[in-house]
Amino acid sequence: MHHRFIHLVQAESVDNFLQSLGLEKYAITFQAEEVDMAALVHMTDEDLKAIGIPMGPRKKIILALETRI
Repeated sequence: MHHRFIHLVQAESVDNFLQSLGLEKYAITFQAEEVDMAALVHMTDEDLKAIGIPMGPRKKIILALETRI
């Protein structure tokens, strides 16, 4: 496992990650689905869609995860 990946998972909460993207209003959705950073980094666009995240925020989340790893 890549060192930066491990750092991202350990150092950041889903709430903080979403807040950094201006998407904090979706935090409750991730909490309800019991998604933590370890799970979030493996979620696909389809996974995010399945839990009700709209297209714009999905793209922001995926892009941010790709650029932070």
